Amino acid sequence: MEKDLGKKILQLVGGEANISAITHCATRLRMSFQDKKKVDEAGIKQLDGVLGTMEKGGQYQVIIGPAVDQIYQDLIRATCFESGVTEAGPKGKKNIITLFLDTVAGIFTPLLPLLAGSGVLRGIVLLLTQVGWLSEKSSTYVILTAASTAVFYFLPILLAFTAAKKFGANPFVAVAVMGALIMPEFTALMGNKGNGAITHFIGIPIVLMNYTSTVIPAILAIWCQSKLEKGLKKIIPTSMQLLFVSLITLLIMVPLTAAVFGPFGVYVGEALAKFINALMSTNGWIAGAFIGGVWNIMVIFGLQWAVNPIMIQNISVLGYDKIVPLSAAANFGMAGAALGTLIKTKDKKMKSFSVSALLSIFFAGITEPAIYGIAVRYKKPLIAAVLGGAIGGAFIGGMSVNAYAFVFGGLTTLPAFVGKTFVYYVIGLLICFVVGTVATLILGLGEEEQTPEDKEMGAQNREETIEQPLVGEVIQLAEVKDPVFSQETLGKGFAIVPTTGEVYAPFNGVVSMVFKTKHAIGLKSDNGTELLIHVGLDTVQLNGEYFETLVKEGDRVKMGDMLLTFNLAKLQEKGYDVTTPVVVTNSAQKEIRLKTEADFPVEFA
Repeated sequence: MEKDLGKKILQLVGGEANISAITHCATRLRMSFQDKKKVDEAGIKQLDGVLGTMEKGGQYQVIIGPAVDQIYQDLIRATCFESGVTEAGPKGKKNIITLFLDTVAGIFTPLLPLLAGSGVLRGIVLLLTQVGWLSEKSSTYVILTAASTAVFYFLPILLAFTAAKKFGANPFVAVAVMGALIMPEFTALMGNKGNGAITHFIGIPIVLMNYTSTVIPAILAIWCQSKLEKGLKKIIPTSMQLLFVSLITLLIMVPLTAAVFGPFGVYVGEALAKFINALMSTNGWIAGAFIGGVWNIMVIFGLQWAVNPIMIQNISVLGYDKIVPLSAAANFGMAGAALGTLIKTKDKKMKSFSVSALLSIFFAGITEPAIYGIAVRYKKPLIAAVLGGAIGGAFIGGMSVNAYAFVFGGLTTLPAFVGKTFVYYVIGLLICFVVGTVATLILGLGEEEQTPEDKEMGAQNREETIEQPLVGEVIQLAEVKDPVFSQETLGKGFAIVPTTGEVYAPFNGVVSMVFKTKHAIGLKSDNGTELLIHVGLDTVQLNGEYFETLVKEGDRVKMGDMLLTFNLAKLQEKGYDVTTPVVVTNSAQKEIRLKTEADFPVEFA
């Protein structure tokens, strides 16, 4: 499939300004245009991934197949359209942790090259300083330090932009919202007190905090902004939106972020700091395991910055600190997960990125590229990194390892730990690294570790036999009164004129898609067959009425399990053609035998 297919379709239909309405169903994009003459139909048909085009019911339809939602989202991201206007799309509830990690990964993914490059550059600067080739008092050092750390100082602004893209908010207004909160004038309101200082906005008390380098406040603020903008656009006339949507958004979001999300960071940080101090004073082994294991999770939430003042104060007052070594343990657990991913993955791009993420940790002790680009993306390496950090951290904490400077744990910062406990520190890091690596190799990366080429090759080499999923009269696909199916645009198969309103799993596998309108379901067998069952023709217009799904995306099913039900009598009463196409969408890659009640052969090879 062509890269950026959605964006290319957008260009060929005359751009955003030419689209008056856009939605999608189970297999095709559906659009209405201001001027049909601006649509380059020949160009659209030539795109790799477009199976054809057609016009029906006043809609221009671009036939994609089961990947239509992915292409739709790609197209929507290039416009100011709200993705919520989809007529149909994948349905499937995710647990809150998976949903959060997926959201964070989507927000951070555009920043990964910058984070990786900054981390390596920072490591080079530190290395040059350690060997005495670069003085910390020189202007060169200051300039290079600024170049390598700007991404972390301005992280809220960068996150505001990417979060706005993710949530569908205006990215430039989002940048202004978070930019206002790190302006010197705003920061100056804290005076000498710092985080927790109180100011007032129209008489309302506001707890202030320093927003530089924070993560969660930006994400929460821009999510709220996206909801606010959507509401404003519903009540403000189109002709006045250019001025008043941004005006009202800034007027509400800047004070709201300062009043609500600031205290969240302050109070969570203070509670966390008190808990860590109490833990460190009781049992070093337990404290080491806990902090070493949870530190990478704290980085995801941006909460590690709340602990930094504790470490700095300990070094300033006592001359040493015991938390810095434990944060380093987490770093090397994540480094092990990065190495495990490098060894395990077959994706060439991921191998290259893993090397970059690994160097970022070794050189600068910066884990964000590995966390957001590997751990959050694949999930299992995050578990491996937590295990590595916890086990090695327990050893480091139990041996009372000290740090004598506030640094990010990497190979270039080893001198900050030189002392009586230095040997234990090195052993502990080695434990973290080895456990993180081995755990990743054992846990694996899941389905993502297979390259598309591997999957395709595996699909080509497997035979499949599938059962008939509905009871009824089996007819040839050519008899279906929809050219998308009858011309086998989506793939080979057959159709059923059902006599009952029940759909069953025709093989063992996984539910790959359940559409919001409930009229279609996608399945993938254990042998790689991708099947689309589309109940009726144009039934997407019912928006789920008379349909009931019994499974959700990601569910495992066995042959014979009931997948969905529909009121057959009501569909017929409403005048809908209930003919149900059953299409193998990857039939060109498969050797498949279909067991049906048909008196004709269904051939794929």
